[in-house]
Amino acid sequence: MRVTQWAHDWLAEQGFTDLWINILTLAIDIIAILIISFIADYIARRILLSVAQRLVLKTKATWDDYLLEHKVFRNLAHLVPAVIVLLSIPLIFRDHEEVVGPLVKAAKIYITILAAAGLNRLFRALMKYVEEEASFKGKPYKTILQVLQVLNVFAAVMVGVSVLTGTKLGAILGAFAGATAILILIFQDTINGLLANFQITMYDLVEKGDWITFERYGVDGDVVSIDLTTVKVRNWDNTISSIPAKAFVSDSFVNWRGMKNANMRRIKRNILIDINSIALCDEEMLERFGKIKFVKEYVESRQTEIDKYNDEHGFDKGAASINGRHQTNIGIYRAYIKNYLANHPKVSKKEDATMMVRQLQPTAQGVPLEVYCFSADIVWENYEAIQSDIFDHLYAATEFFGLRLYQQVSGRDVHDSLSAGKSK
Repeated sequence: MRVTQWAHDWLAEQGFTDLWINILTLAIDIIAILIISFIADYIARRILLSVAQRLVLKTKATWDDYLLEHKVFRNLAHLVPAVIVLLSIPLIFRDHEEVVGPLVKAAKIYITILAAAGLNRLFRALMKYVEEEASFKGKPYKTILQVLQVLNVFAAVMVGVSVLTGTKLGAILGAFAGATAILILIFQDTINGLLANFQITMYDLVEKGDWITFERYGVDGDVVSIDLTTVKVRNWDNTISSIPAKAFVSDSFVNWRGMKNANMRRIKRNILIDINSIALCDEEMLERFGKIKFVKEYVESRQTEIDKYNDEHGFDKGAASINGRHQTNIGIYRAYIKNYLANHPKVSKKEDATMMVRQLQPTAQGVPLEVYCFSADIVWENYEAIQSDIFDHLYAATEFFGLRLYQQVSGRDVHDSLSAGKSK
């Protein structure tokens, strides 16, 4: 018996024409199917969601928590009334065969969209899970899931076209296979990005949370996400930069992850010494330098070694003679810097933390003394403070060794010099 037989008979008894009877019974059929769908949706959500939530809370696993958070179960619940409506359409509208076909197509497309959206939510939930789970770190699971998302959308579009046109899915896929070359040309950037993403993951070039510097793109900051074709970086000024994934394979960039893992950061800076202030040490200078704690032992042991050598070879003693070996103020200053760094509490003393002070090639700006060591604190603010404190001290200590720092002549220097000449 028809679902709306009673309505048809009642309308006929009231004297309605066949046209109005058909219109009104169709409206009643539509209202009936809407009521059925709402009731089925309500029951499905109440039962499925409550059961799923209880099961998720009982399990110790964390992956199902992400499914609940991304509403995967809610999307599944919406499929139940959609399937019921699809099965009910031929029964409820059997007296209106002209609308059965379009309604069935609409229901199938709606189910396809729901299924694709559900799979997309599932992939997003799993993506979040593999990002947070330490055991999946450094593996290309996120990239694979992003590829599956793309394939999911492609499959949904193909199914939708098949339903709308009435063409078999195999025939549609066959037609697309013939257009593979065109598709590759259209999606070449996506394909290149995908391959680059796999290389980034396989060779562990960069991962989320890494501090990178990419001069070509003006990027300096932390990686916030690695997507299918782009890598997003939050710069220190809080701007977000998007870099093509393939750039990390083809171009050169700096990844500071090694610094973070070692928990120490390099300090490398020059002190420019005026070459005219470099001198051999006389007795008075050696006596004065011998009172400085960080070089006292060095001055004494070094002078003993030099005196022994000069005696053995018959060289005169004292800075007045150029013969033989002598200590210099810049050499003692280098030793002072080395011992100062070795005793600094914020300079790393790890075995692989190189610490040295070396003299570089003289330039027009003087003789560079390069200070090379590692800070024990890698936090940017703290690192800069440590580096500044070290060089504040070293700059101020230079004059104690009879040395002068190089600085280009300024207008003020010329003015003071001329003023001094006039006063004489």
